[in-house]
Amino acid sequence: MVLAPAAISGDVNSVSAAAVSAQQAGAAQLMLSYNPRTGLIGTSWWQAAVALTTLETYQQATGDTEYSFAIREAFTRNRSGSFENQADDDTSWWGLAWLQAYDITHEKQYLAMAETDADYVHEDWDSTCGGGIWWLRSPRVYKNAIANELFLELTAWLHNTIWGDTKYLNWAEAEWTWFKGSGMINRSHLINDGLTGSCTNNHQTTWTYNQGVILAGLAQLYKATGDSRLLTEAERIARAAASRLTIGGVLQEPCTGTGCVSSTDKDPESFKGIFVRSLKVLAVTAGTSQFNSFFTRQAQSIEASNAGTAHQLGMFWAGPVADQSSFSQASAEDALVAAINLP
Repeated sequence: MVLAPAAISGDVNSVSAAAVSAQQAGAAQLMLSYNPRTGLIGTSWWQAAVALTTLETYQQATGDTEYSFAIREAFTRNRSGSFENQADDDTSWWGLAWLQAYDITHEKQYLAMAETDADYVHEDWDSTCGGGIWWLRSPRVYKNAIANELFLELTAWLHNTIWGDTKYLNWAEAEWTWFKGSGMINRSHLINDGLTGSCTNNHQTTWTYNQGVILAGLAQLYKATGDSRLLTEAERIARAAASRLTIGGVLQEPCTGTGCVSSTDKDPESFKGIFVRSLKVLAVTAGTSQFNSFFTRQAQSIEASNAGTAHQLGMFWAGPVADQSSFSQASAEDALVAAINLP
């Protein structure tokens, strides 16, 4: 049995048989989207990284290693490009997947790739708007929340992994200092999508994943520095999201019905799971049970209102079962996994 780091899943021995059964069914359904020719889950490059992380977290939380081959195959079949492209957030999603793979396997190739990806993303830090990472590289377009939150999590986690590191800690601290002062955290303690061309909050959608990744990033930076103010800030954002981005206690994107996705944009199908998975990292790191009922509520609603006969899991956790894909499957599976091993 592979045990999870405490910052991911808490006490693996507390897993109930019923909970593992639901997780196993969700993971099995997710793997129906696995392509052995590409080594990827689904057809979206960045969402394949997110889905791989879902499987990694599932394995760590339950000890089920049935799908561990997917880690190796994704790496082997795609490593030639170092998992880099023009979108810095895409590169960071893969960097995080490889850092977690290193936690699981202790194989240095995964850690080396995570470092390569972090170094690549850092090339897009400049003085525009006082600092921060660009979302797109060439041309450099849009300083936004997700690219910078991912860079924070990746660099802080790398520091916590590499003995004697100072480089990644310096980058992580610079990132948080800049992000905190950027204006993207609004008066409701929610994070808008990014900055305008004049470097002010653009007041665009407060997507759930923008409230999530920052939580894991601040948890990692807290582990690096011991500064409890980081946990205070993260918990404030988490409570705001749990209050303002839910209906009946169930997480929902700030959009309506099937208008949340389109035939060409399936990105939001992944967002809620990223939030819940990141909130779990924060909760376990902080040793707080204040979000336990939230985790339980998401899983219960998914099981009751969002699961098909073969445990196909759609986008809308309070129902109906709709917009089912590898992306929505991984997202809801994240919530099922988060509901076990509560702190």
